[in-house]
Parts: sequence; structure tokens; C-alpha cells
Amino acid sequence: MQMIHRSVSSVLFVFVAILSALVGCSERMPESSSDAVTESSRTIPDQILYDSDIMLSDKGLKEVLIHSAYLEKHLSIDSTIMSEIEATFFDTLGHVSSTLVSDSGIVREKTNNLHVWGNVVVVSNNGVKLEADSLFWDHDRNLVTTESFVTITHGKNVQTGYGLESDSRLTKFHIKRQVKGRFENIEGIENKQNGS
Repeated sequence: MQMIHRSVSSVLFVFVAILSALVGCSERMPESSSDAVTESSRTIPDQILYDSDIMLSDKGLKEVLIHSAYLEKHLSIDSTIMSEIEATFFDTLGHVSSTLVSDSGIVREKTNNLHVWGNVVVVSNNGVKLEADSLFWDHDRNLVTTESFVTITHGKNVQTGYGLESDSRLTKFHIKRQVKGRFENIEGIENKQNGS
């Protein structure tokens, strides 16, 4: 009888040790490009939509139409998390000013701020193309920023570097550091490189 009791105790000890290890591993989540994405993996979405559109507007004027293949809305963390994004930006007259595609993104609905990452490409209606790993659009300032590597192409002009500040139409931009470029025609580009 004592032998059986000792075996059960040993098995129970091993089970508790394995369970503790599993719980410890599950709490160490890999770093994500957004705290909200990490937080969303711990919560159940309030809403899941496929092939959906979100319109961000200000005082009745449409600003951005965001289409996504998959969307999760998490009200408790003010986050709408999306994948396979196609976004259209509008100017104050309602005309398309630029388009954006990316693998993933998140909208904070209280501020209308948009953060996208993964194969980000923005093309403005004046033919400027921006490529980056990630971008953040500040709604209040209508400012696009990133610290990632960027490539900006306009015709045969190409500029690269790290970090960027720009308006959503890509008419005025500033590449922050390690700027390189090849220019064949600078007409139509207003670039504030390195603060100049």
C-alpha cells in the first residue's frame, strides 16, 4: 500500500512540474510590433469580420477608407486589428490623395490613428511611391512617421534611408538618417531632407 502511495505521489509531482513549466512558457509571449496585438491574443474579440471596410472621418469628412481581408475588434483595448490591408486616403475635397497596402495593421478608434506593418507600400496621386516595413499615421497631425528603412521613388528619382516624417500625400517628406539618393529629375518633389 505504501508503494502505491509513493508512486501516486511521484506521478503527481511530475504532473505538477510539467503543468508549472507549461504555464510559465505560455506567459512568456514573443515580442510583437504592437502591445495591442499581444494583448488581443489574451482576449476574445468582440467582433470578427471578413472582407470588411472601415471609414475614418473627421467632422463628416471622409479621411481614410480601410479594407481588410480579416478584422478583429477588441473594445476593451480600443483596437481594431486587421490583416491584408488596402487603404485609401482622401484630401479635404474628398478626392483620393494616396493608397496604401500592408500585411497587417491596427486602428485606435478613439484617436483614429493607424499603425501598419509588413510590406507597406504607399502610392500618392502625384506618382510618389513609399516602401517601408512599418508606418504610423497620426490622425490629428495628418503625419506619417516610421523609424524603419524606407525607399521613396518618384519617376527615376530614388531616395533611401532610415526614419521618415511626411504628410499622407507624400508631397513634403523628411528622411531622418543615412540618406542616399539617385536623382535624374527633381521637379515636383519638395523634400526636406535632414532639415534643409
